[in-house]
Amino acid sequence: MSAEQPSPSAGARERAVRQGPAQARVFFALWPDPGVQAALAQHGRDLQCRVGGKLTRQESIHLTLTFLGDIALHRLDEVRAVGTRAAFEPFAFTVDTAGCWGHNGVAWVGPRATPEPLLSLVGSLEAALLDTGFRVEERPYAAHVTVVRKARCRPVDLTLAPVAWRVDDFVLMRSDLNAEGSRYTVIGRWPEANRKPA
Repeated sequence: MSAEQPSPSAGARERAVRQGPAQARVFFALWPDPGVQAALAQHGRDLQCRVGGKLTRQESIHLTLTFLGDIALHRLDEVRAVGTRAAFEPFAFTVDTAGCWGHNGVAWVGPRATPEPLLSLVGSLEAALLDTGFRVEERPYAAHVTVVRKARCRPVDLTLAPVAWRVDDFVLMRSDLNAEGSRYTVIGRWPEANRKPA
Protein backbone atom coordinates (compact mmCIF):
# COMPACT_ATOMS: atom_id res chain seq x y z
CA MET A 1 0.00 0.00 0.00
CA SER A 2 1.20 3.45 -0.80
CA ALA A 3 1.42 5.97 1.97
CA GLU A 4 -1.36 8.54 2.02
CA GLN A 5 -0.54 12.21 1.64
CA PRO A 6 -1.29 14.11 4.84
CA SER A 7 -4.49 16.14 4.55
CA PRO A 8 -4.26 19.91 5.04
CA SER A 9 -5.10 21.11 8.50
CA ALA A 10 -8.42 22.84 9.17
CA GLY A 11 -6.52 26.10 9.73
CA ALA A 12 -4.78 25.86 6.36
CA ARG A 13 -8.08 25.16 4.60
CA GLU A 14 -9.71 28.14 6.33
CA ARG A 15 -6.84 30.44 5.28
CA ALA A 16 -7.11 29.27 1.68
CA VAL A 17 -10.84 30.01 1.61
CA ARG A 18 -10.32 33.47 3.10
CA GLN A 19 -7.52 34.54 0.78
CA GLY A 20 -9.26 34.83 -2.61
CA PRO A 21 -8.09 37.57 -5.00
CA ALA A 22 -5.89 40.37 -3.66
CA GLN A 23 -7.99 43.27 -2.43
CA ALA A 24 -7.74 46.89 -1.33
CA ARG A 25 -10.07 48.87 0.94
CA VAL A 26 -10.74 52.18 -0.82
CA PHE A 27 -12.87 55.32 -0.65
CA PHE A 28 -13.16 58.76 -2.26
CA ALA A 29 -12.66 61.69 0.12
CA LEU A 30 -11.95 65.35 0.66
CA TRP A 31 -8.58 65.68 2.38
CA PRO A 32 -8.11 69.02 4.16
CA ASP A 33 -4.89 70.99 4.32
CA PRO A 34 -2.92 70.82 7.60
CA GLY A 35 -4.43 74.08 8.94
CA VAL A 36 -7.99 72.80 8.54
CA GLN A 37 -6.98 69.42 9.99
CA ALA A 38 -5.54 71.16 13.05
CA ALA A 39 -8.73 73.19 13.60
CA LEU A 40 -10.94 70.11 13.24
CA ALA A 41 -8.64 68.13 15.55
CA GLN A 42 -9.13 70.81 18.21
CA HIS A 43 -12.90 70.44 17.89
CA GLY A 44 -12.33 66.69 18.26
CA ARG A 45 -10.42 67.19 21.52
CA ASP A 46 -13.23 69.43 22.82
CA LEU A 47 -15.81 66.76 21.96
CA GLN A 48 -13.70 64.01 23.51
CA CYS A 49 -13.75 65.92 26.82
CA ARG A 50 -17.56 65.54 26.79
CA VAL A 51 -18.07 62.07 25.35
CA GLY A 52 -14.78 60.21 25.91
CA GLY A 53 -13.64 57.79 23.22
CA LYS A 54 -10.63 57.62 20.93
CA LEU A 55 -9.50 60.64 18.91
CA THR A 56 -8.96 60.43 15.18
CA ARG A 57 -5.28 61.16 14.46
CA GLN A 58 -4.96 64.72 13.16
CA GLU A 59 -3.17 63.65 9.97
CA SER A 60 -6.01 61.20 9.22
CA ILE A 61 -8.88 63.69 9.45
CA HIS A 62 -10.95 63.71 6.24
CA LEU A 63 -14.48 63.83 4.86
CA THR A 64 -15.59 60.67 3.06
CA LEU A 65 -17.41 61.18 -0.26
CA THR A 66 -18.22 57.56 -1.03
CA PHE A 67 -16.91 54.35 0.52
CA LEU A 68 -16.34 51.33 -1.70
CA GLY A 69 -14.90 48.96 0.88
CA ASP A 70 -12.81 45.98 -0.24
CA ILE A 71 -12.39 45.68 -4.00
CA ALA A 72 -10.18 43.45 -6.13
CA LEU A 73 -6.84 45.07 -6.94
CA HIS A 74 -7.34 44.49 -10.66
CA ARG A 75 -10.35 46.86 -10.52
CA LEU A 76 -8.44 49.86 -9.16
CA ASP A 77 -8.01 51.34 -12.65
CA GLU A 78 -11.80 51.24 -13.08
CA VAL A 79 -12.20 53.17 -9.83
CA ARG A 80 -9.58 55.72 -10.91
CA ALA A 81 -11.50 56.17 -14.18
CA VAL A 82 -14.57 57.03 -12.09
CA GLY A 83 -12.56 59.79 -10.39
CA THR A 84 -11.45 61.13 -13.76
CA ARG A 85 -15.04 61.29 -15.05
CA ALA A 86 -16.56 62.89 -11.94
CA ALA A 87 -17.98 66.39 -12.30
CA PHE A 88 -15.94 68.67 -10.05
CA GLU A 89 -15.47 72.39 -9.57
CA PRO A 90 -13.55 73.93 -6.65
CA PHE A 91 -15.79 75.17 -3.84
CA ALA A 92 -15.72 76.21 -0.19
CA PHE A 93 -17.86 75.39 2.80
CA THR A 94 -17.91 75.86 6.56
CA VAL A 95 -17.71 73.22 9.27
CA ASP A 96 -19.96 74.68 11.95
CA THR A 97 -21.85 71.95 13.78
CA ALA A 98 -21.19 68.72 15.68
CA GLY A 99 -22.99 65.63 16.83
CA CYS A 100 -22.60 62.14 18.24
CA TRP A 101 -24.26 59.00 16.86
CA GLY A 102 -25.17 56.53 19.57
CA HIS A 103 -25.61 53.56 17.19
CA ASN A 104 -21.91 53.53 16.25
CA GLY A 105 -20.24 55.69 18.92
CA VAL A 106 -19.00 58.29 16.41
CA ALA A 107 -18.62 61.94 17.38
CA TRP A 108 -18.40 64.15 14.31
CA VAL A 109 -18.19 67.69 12.97
CA GLY A 110 -19.59 68.92 9.68
CA PRO A 111 -21.47 71.62 7.78
CA ARG A 112 -24.86 72.65 9.16
CA ALA A 113 -26.15 72.57 5.57
CA THR A 114 -24.42 70.37 2.98
CA PRO A 115 -23.26 72.61 0.11
CA GLU A 116 -24.70 71.89 -3.33
CA PRO A 117 -21.25 71.38 -4.99
CA LEU A 118 -20.48 68.66 -2.42
CA LEU A 119 -23.78 66.91 -3.07
CA SER A 120 -23.16 67.15 -6.83
CA LEU A 121 -19.70 65.61 -6.50
CA VAL A 122 -21.01 62.73 -4.38
CA GLY A 123 -23.89 62.18 -6.82
CA SER A 124 -21.52 62.17 -9.81
CA LEU A 125 -19.18 59.65 -8.16
CA GLU A 126 -22.03 57.36 -7.11
CA ALA A 127 -23.63 57.40 -10.56
CA ALA A 128 -20.31 56.55 -12.23
CA LEU A 129 -19.61 53.78 -9.70
CA LEU A 130 -23.02 52.22 -10.30
CA ASP A 131 -22.48 52.41 -14.09
CA THR A 132 -19.17 50.58 -13.59
CA GLY A 133 -20.79 47.81 -11.55
CA PHE A 134 -19.82 48.87 -8.02
CA ARG A 135 -22.21 49.12 -5.10
CA VAL A 136 -22.76 52.40 -3.26
CA GLU A 137 -24.30 53.39 0.06
CA GLU A 138 -28.10 53.46 -0.16
CA ARG A 139 -28.68 55.79 2.78
CA PRO A 140 -28.91 59.54 2.09
CA TYR A 141 -25.50 61.20 2.14
CA ALA A 142 -24.55 62.80 5.49
CA ALA A 143 -21.50 65.06 5.20
CA HIS A 144 -19.44 64.60 8.35
CA VAL A 145 -15.88 64.30 9.63
CA THR A 146 -15.32 61.60 12.26
CA VAL A 147 -13.23 63.11 15.06
CA VAL A 148 -13.87 60.61 17.90
CA ARG A 149 -14.65 56.88 17.84
CA LYS A 150 -15.99 54.70 20.68
CA ALA A 151 -17.68 57.78 22.13
CA ARG A 152 -20.25 57.56 24.93
CA CYS A 153 -22.76 59.67 23.07
CA ARG A 154 -25.04 62.10 24.82
CA PRO A 155 -26.47 65.49 23.81
CA VAL A 156 -23.66 67.93 23.04
CA ASP A 157 -23.52 71.67 22.46
CA LEU A 158 -23.72 71.94 18.68
CA THR A 159 -22.16 75.42 18.54
CA LEU A 160 -18.65 75.39 17.04
CA ALA A 161 -16.19 78.07 16.08
CA PRO A 162 -16.63 77.88 12.27
CA VAL A 163 -13.83 76.31 10.24
CA ALA A 164 -13.57 77.45 6.60
CA TRP A 165 -12.59 74.66 4.20
CA ARG A 166 -11.54 75.42 0.63
CA VAL A 167 -11.82 72.37 -1.65
CA ASP A 168 -9.54 72.38 -4.68
CA ASP A 169 -9.46 68.62 -5.31
CA PHE A 170 -10.62 65.23 -4.09
CA VAL A 171 -8.74 61.97 -3.59
CA LEU A 172 -9.02 58.20 -3.81
CA MET A 173 -7.62 56.67 -0.63
CA ARG A 174 -6.47 53.20 0.29
CA SER A 175 -6.99 52.15 3.91
CA ASP A 176 -4.76 49.49 5.48
CA LEU A 177 -5.54 48.24 8.98
CA ASN A 178 -2.85 47.58 11.55
CA ALA A 179 -2.63 47.37 15.33
CA GLU A 180 -2.81 51.18 15.63
CA GLY A 181 -5.86 51.58 13.38
CA SER A 182 -6.20 52.60 9.75
CA ARG A 183 -3.29 53.95 7.70
CA TYR A 184 -4.24 55.94 4.61
CA THR A 185 -2.45 56.28 1.27
CA VAL A 186 -3.47 58.56 -1.60
CA ILE A 187 -3.79 56.45 -4.77
CA GLY A 188 -5.56 59.03 -6.96
CA ARG A 189 -6.14 62.80 -6.99
CA TRP A 190 -8.36 64.98 -9.17
CA PRO A 191 -7.92 67.39 -10.82
CA GLU A 192 -4.71 65.74 -11.96
CA ALA A 193 -3.00 69.16 -11.97
CA ASN A 194 -3.16 69.10 -8.16
CA ARG A 195 -1.36 65.77 -7.85
CA LYS A 196 1.46 66.02 -5.36
CA PRO A 197 4.84 64.72 -6.54
CA ALA A 198 5.78 61.29 -5.17
